[in-house]
Amino acid sequence: MIRLTSLLRIRAAHTGNAQRASQLRHLHLSDQPLMLLALKQTGPAARPLAVMLGTDPHRPRLLVAPPSSSTAPMLATLADAVTAYIDACQRHSEHLPATSSKPARRRYTDAPQILVPNPQTVQHLKDLGDDLRFRSVDDQTPHSRPVQRLGHWLTYLTDRADLPGSAALIPMTSFLGMHWISGQSPQEDEDLATLLAWIDPPRHAASGRDAAHTAEDPATHRPAGPATDAAFDNDHLAPLFDAYAHARHQAREQEQTRTLQELDRLLATYMQPTWDLMWQAYALLQALPEAKSTARRWDHERTAFTDECLYLAQDGRPRPARDHAVAAAVRLARMEHTAAAFAAERAADDPFVRAELRTTGEAFGGPVTTIDPEHILRGPTGRAQWRPRLTVSTPDPVPMEPGQLLACHTHRNARYKICEVTPADGDTLVDLEITAGMGTVARPNHAVLPETGAFLVFTIAPDHYRMPEFPARDQTPWTHGGPPSDHPDDSDEGEEER
Repeated sequence: MIRLTSLLRIRAAHTGNAQRASQLRHLHLSDQPLMLLALKQTGPAARPLAVMLGTDPHRPRLLVAPPSSSTAPMLATLADAVTAYIDACQRHSEHLPATSSKPARRRYTDAPQILVPNPQTVQHLKDLGDDLRFRSVDDQTPHSRPVQRLGHWLTYLTDRADLPGSAALIPMTSFLGMHWISGQSPQEDEDLATLLAWIDPPRHAASGRDAAHTAEDPATHRPAGPATDAAFDNDHLAPLFDAYAHARHQAREQEQTRTLQELDRLLATYMQPTWDLMWQAYALLQALPEAKSTARRWDHERTAFTDECLYLAQDGRPRPARDHAVAAAVRLARMEHTAAAFAAERAADDPFVRAELRTTGEAFGGPVTTIDPEHILRGPTGRAQWRPRLTVSTPDPVPMEPGQLLACHTHRNARYKICEVTPADGDTLVDLEITAGMGTVARPNHAVLPETGAFLVFTIAPDHYRMPEFPARDQTPWTHGGPPSDHPDDSDEGEEER
């Protein structure tokens, strides 16, 4: 835990109210997100018990899987609801002109956004997607194709949730924790009810801490899923399950129907408080001003969604259960680049984030003391290169070495190279050279030059991303997913790979 986060958590514990950790909202919020709450039965990890979902806070839709029965009807209804929401995002598209690297193409003007209570629900949906997308499609089996399609989309959405900055599938506790720090532990922040109590306590509560203590009361607390409370299972679910099993064994249809109606009412009552909390959290986050770079990331989200729709229409084969070595390496490289880019954009947008980085040595700030706007270098070919220089005096520790490239929030496209770091009278003088974004000698961009005395914060610039060269699958050894070699178990390996 970094120093600023620790300080905010201590201050929250002292004052009894959550502290702001971000000035801006760094993820896009749709005007009509699909809220989704899920409960699973005790036992098989992906066997659903109930789902509450919808886009209207006042009209949630509850789907319940009957106990001791097939979940196929409930999954078919869930598939219809989720895919109808996804299909609605494909109604309108826009034309993107050709660029130097991409041909002209069309892109949907919207993309799906599903909000869930916590990371545990994301994992539950991932498990469910892994199960459903491999189910066989049989024209004789009703709803088999929509259910498999649901598995495909759940896999896509949960994969997107692994990428920092993605807004396709968002756990609300993580979203709230990005913008507020409570006075409880990070593990306790995974409970939506207590975290929201710290952030937005009821008017009658003396503080967020008191509201959180009230929210923890076992008599009224409702876990946000997907696992239910043990006492709820034993005291309420188990008797209804037993009654339904007995009525089914005795072929008493009216009693079965009555038991299912009681189960629906019970689960609706159990899930409604979390449903209301989800919309409360949504309203809080929507009220925050949106960061500038959020629109660019949402454009990328729409591009990814459009590409996935094309894949589903043209190919549609389910993704493998496990990535082979090259695919896993490509995915890891993309995740690392996405994380670095998201961190850099947050720092450029938000002064709170820059302040946090200053406590870790990943940024420094201070006034500009001198500027040399006429500094000229000669390149290898003897061509004159305009390289303005400036000096910043900072009280922050500067563990960076000369040659380190930096970025500044005032000019996002500019890059600054550390030339020299000199301790002086308690502060540190950092000599910088502008290496990008300043134009040329013939056409200089003077807007990039700061005024003397201007306070600037410099952060470590993200490396220029280029996808590493990975070998083709047929050129990797059989131990890493390539073609089988002359091995005693070649035939078995080939069957497993297929």
